Amino acid sequence: MVQRAYVGLADPLREFEALRPYADQLRALQRRCKPFGRDYNAIAIALDGLETAAYHFTRRPHFYAVDT
Repeated sequence: MVQRAYVGLADPLREFEALRPYADQLRALQRRCKPFGRDYNAIAIALDGLETAAYHFTRRPHFYAVDT
């Protein structure tokens, strides 16, 4: 068994939960863009990066998923 240690993130869940308002703001900004246009896709890249980083540290897929 391999143990992982992340320097600087004592509680990754709390750290990434604190970024949730930014994910929400990015989604709100994305809704104002033409669907699948250049601006929309640029914001999608930022959201994907945020989601990927959260998954890496928390192992929760779709950490910032919107509950509908």
